[in-house]
Order: sequence, then C-alpha cells, then structure tokens
Amino acid sequence: MCDTLALRGPEFTWLAKNSDRDPLEAQRVEVIPAVHGDKARRVRCTWIDVAQVPHRYGCIVGRPAWMWGAEMGVNECGLAIGNEAIFSRKVCRSGVALLGMDLLRLALERADTADNALQLMVDLLEQYGQGGPAGYTQKDFRYDNSFLIADKASVWKLETAGRHWAAKKVENADSISNALTIGRDFQYGDAQLSAHPLNFRRHFDTWLVPFVGASHRRRDTSLKALGKLDINSVGFADFARLLRTHRRDRPSGNSDLCMHAAPAHSPLKFLRPSHTVNSMIVRLGGDGPQVAFTGTSSTCASLFKPVGFSAGWSVCQRDLWERHKVWLDHQDFTNEDRAWLEKKIADAEREIFTNMESGQLEASEKVARHALAAIFNSTIEDGVQAELSF
Repeated sequence: MCDTLALRGPEFTWLAKNSDRDPLEAQRVEVIPAVHGDKARRVRCTWIDVAQVPHRYGCIVGRPAWMWGAEMGVNECGLAIGNEAIFSRKVCRSGVALLGMDLLRLALERADTADNALQLMVDLLEQYGQGGPAGYTQKDFRYDNSFLIADKASVWKLETAGRHWAAKKVENADSISNALTIGRDFQYGDAQLSAHPLNFRRHFDTWLVPFVGASHRRRDTSLKALGKLDINSVGFADFARLLRTHRRDRPSGNSDLCMHAAPAHSPLKFLRPSHTVNSMIVRLGGDGPQVAFTGTSSTCASLFKPVGFSAGWSVCQRDLWERHKVWLDHQDFTNEDRAWLEKKIADAEREIFTNMESGQLEASEKVARHALAAIFNSTIEDGVQAELSF
C-alpha cells in the first residue's frame, strides 16, 4: 500500500509520498550522479535488461534495498515521480518484465519534463511490459502500477493495467492510493484504448485488495486534506503533517496515511502487512527542486531530513534505515513519550524547513544531524548506544 499526493500552486508544484511496503524491507535514499557519454549498450534493471542511453540526469531516489528501481524520487531537472501498486485484472502472474519502480527510475534518469517522462514511460511499458516479483518476503507478490509525474509546470496521472495505460492531467490537486481512478476522462491512452474508448477504472480494476487495503478511504482522506491547504502559503510542514495522518489519535489500520503493519504475532498480520518504510516531500520551482526524505520507517516517528544532489551529510547514510529500526524496536511509547518525540521532531523540522525554503541546505543538514542524534540518544538503552551514535 502507498499514497502519493500532488498539488499545483501559483509558484511551486509539490509532490509527496509515503512508501508502504514490507516492514522488514530497508529502503535506501540515494543520490545517483549524472552520466555523460556512457558507452554501455544495455542496463540491468531488477529482472531484465533494457537498452541503455549515453546521457542520464542526476537523481535522488528512495529505492528498496534489493531492487534496481525506485519507489519515488526527483531529478536535477525538477522532475519528480511517485508510484502506487495497482491490482488490476491484467497483472502478469508469471514471467518477468520491468517493475513499475524500474519505469520510475528510468524516467528520472532520462526525462527532463513531466510530458517527456510520461511519453518515455508508456513507450517502455509497451515495448517491455511490466511484471515480476515485487515483494521482499512475499516472493510471489505481483502488481501493476500507477504514477504521479510532476514538474513545476504540470502534473500527470498515469495508470496502467498490464500493457494498457491511461493518462490524465492534474489541474490543481490529486492523490493515488492503490486503486484505479481514471474513468473515461483521460487525455491519452494506449492504441487499443484510444480506438475503443472505455471506462478504464471499471474495465481493469479489481475490488478485493483495494477494499481490504482501504485504498479509497485513504485517497478520500488525502484529497480532503489537500483541499484544506492554502496554496499561496503551503510548505514542507503541511505535507509532513499530512503524511503523518492517522485516522484516530494512534495507528489504527490500513486507512491511515502513516501506515503501521500489524505485529508479526497478530491474527491481523494477513490483513495489515504493509508499513510506511520511507517518505518524501518535493518542492518544484524557484531555483531548483528541494527534497526532504525521512529515509526511515514510521513517518510519525521519523524526522524529515534534507537531501541535496551533491550529497554531503544527508539521509543517504547507508545504514540509517537499520539503525532507526533498532531504535524503534527498543521503544515502548507511552502517550507522554510520543508527545515528547512529536515536539522534538516539530521543533527541529520548523528550523529545517525554514532553512530549506530559503535555500540554506547546509544549515538545514546541520540541524537535522544534531536533532537526529539528540532524539536517538536520549531515548535508547545504553546497550545499543554505540550502534546508534552519529
């Protein structure tokens, strides 16, 4: 399960995403440098090889550690993309092709605008198809994908079912949450769809997984929250708050935007297998893209940290996800503990986001580093102190 949100304002376009996956699956935040003049003819994606291109843009991505592709990211041109699992009637049940996450990373590396990314992704989809195992512990977990594709000037929603696809332009705000949403109101579609127009959602969507995963309820929650934002003054803090939404005051199930998997011993484990393992907020426009990742699981217990294309100290530390998980596993949060943690995060993020929005990346990185160390080291047992030092 996942949620991806987009908002177009008069000055900036925003893209935000919670990546909900296996609670044991580490997700890396990585800076992929630009490449010029590569002579390689092929590139190995997660399961298959595709034709390589000699020139590629620098990217910042959130990538499941075992996978070549990425769940979300932004490139140096100001193109940002997030994906969702879609359980369509055309899901490939055997064999391998490109994963949706491969399509996302290929687009970030090769496209400079949302329009060009859309075209590139559907061309790759039609040429190579999509499919293959996409789970960490669930090796037979397979799905199709939907995407929000954004730059400072436009946002596209792309939904797929096998090699079929439909695309619709987002005028103001939209979100996607593991269910098809495009009906007959698409601007573009695959050749078969264009020749015989139909309701894409009704023709290709299924009902069981979206129902159990509360996909429509989560989308309604995010759309209502987006509708309440003031587009003239919205900032990183607004999206951080939105991505931490629980339907109740505490984690309560699949209808939460900040999703918590059921404990391993719980009889609900089968119904609540997904956990938010990483989160991203991107602002597009101005002097260039600005991005913050948690780089860790449980958005409500994570600090959003700035990431720059030149790296430096950042959330890209290789083992940050694992160290944060050790820290979480040693917590037994009372209401007082949670209130203390929320205040520490809010105080730090207020300074981090202010610095980011004024272009002071190094200052925001410094605040994030000190805040992360203070939060970890004041709440853990002495026995794991060295493991979590910064």
